[in-house]
Amino acid sequence: MVPQPHDALLRAIFGHPAEAAAELRSLLPRRVTEALDLDRLVRADTSWVDAQLRGSAADLLFRAPLRDGSGDGFVLFLMEHQSTPDERLPMRLLRYATRIWERHDAESPSARPPLIVPVLIHQGPRPWPWSTRFRDRCAGDAALHESLVPWLIDFEFVLDDLGARSDEELLGRAMSAIGRLTLIALRNGRIGGALAGHFARFLHALRDDLRGPSVVPALSQLVSYVLAVGEGEPRQVRATLVAALPDEQRSDVMTTADMLRAEGRAEGKAEGKAEGKAEGLVEGWRACVLSLVEMRFGAVSQEGRRRVEQADLGQLRRWQARALTASDERALFAE
Repeated sequence: MVPQPHDALLRAIFGHPAEAAAELRSLLPRRVTEALDLDRLVRADTSWVDAQLRGSAADLLFRAPLRDGSGDGFVLFLMEHQSTPDERLPMRLLRYATRIWERHDAESPSARPPLIVPVLIHQGPRPWPWSTRFRDRCAGDAALHESLVPWLIDFEFVLDDLGARSDEELLGRAMSAIGRLTLIALRNGRIGGALAGHFARFLHALRDDLRGPSVVPALSQLVSYVLAVGEGEPRQVRATLVAALPDEQRSDVMTTADMLRAEGRAEGKAEGKAEGKAEGLVEGWRACVLSLVEMRFGAVSQEGRRRVEQADLGQLRRWQARALTASDERALFAE
C-alpha cells in the first residue's frame, strides 16, 4: 500500500534517530531523558516487529539504552501518527505493544519483557479530544476504575498534539531546522491553498540552518509533501517554494522532490498492474538513488553504481530511505 503523504513525511524525517531523539526530548519529563541515553537511540531491529505492524503507520520503533549502562536495560518507544482523531487508538497501541512483547518472548524467553512507551504525534487540525489513558476508553465510571486499579490493564501514551500548539511554539523547540519544519508542515497540512505560502515563510526564516548537501534529501521530502497536500495553481505553488529555498540547494531539492512525487503517483497507478509496466518507475528510482548518493557522499563508486543498476524496486526504496541516515556510501549499501 502506498503510504499517505502525512505518514510518509513522518517516517522519512522522524525515522532518523537524531530527529526522533529531539522529538522525545521535547515531550518527555527531564527525569526520563536524564535516565536514558538518547544520543544512542536506534531504530529497533525489524525482528521486533511482525509483518502486520511493519506495514502500518506505527512501525517507527526505537530502542533507547539506559544512561548508566546497567545490564542490557533499555526502553522501546513506539511512535504513532494520526492525521485525524481516533478514539480507538489506545486499543491499537495495546495491540502493537502485545505483538512486540510476543516476538520478544519468542526470541528471548528467559529475558524480562522490555518497557514500551507509545508516542502519538497528532496532526490536528483541532486538539486531541480524548484522554490519553487506556482505562478511560474502557466501560465504567471513574469511581469504578479507581476501585479496580490494582487489577486493570492501564497505560498512558505520550501525546504531541500539534493541533493544540502554535507554529511559533514549534519553531522555538530545541530541534533541528528539519525537525521543526516537519512539525510545522504537519500541523498545517490541511489548510489547503494557504499551505505553500505559510510553509515558505518558515522555510525562509530557517534558511541559515539549512545549508549543505546533507539536508537536501530531507528538504526534498518536505517540499514533496507540500506539493502533494497543498492546493492552488501548481506553477504558483512551485514558484513560492523555489523562492524560499537556499540558492545553492534549489535545483537539487526540486529535482529530488519531483522524483519523489512522480514515484508516488506511478506507484499508485502501478498497483495491481504487470511488473513490466513499472520498468520506467524502477529506472526513475535508480536515477534518484544515484543522485542522492552523489549529493550526500560525492561521486558514486563503480561498485555502488553496479549495485544500483541491478537492484529491484524494493531495494531502491530502502536505499532511498536509508540515505537520510547513512554515514557514507558503504553504510548505505550494507546488507
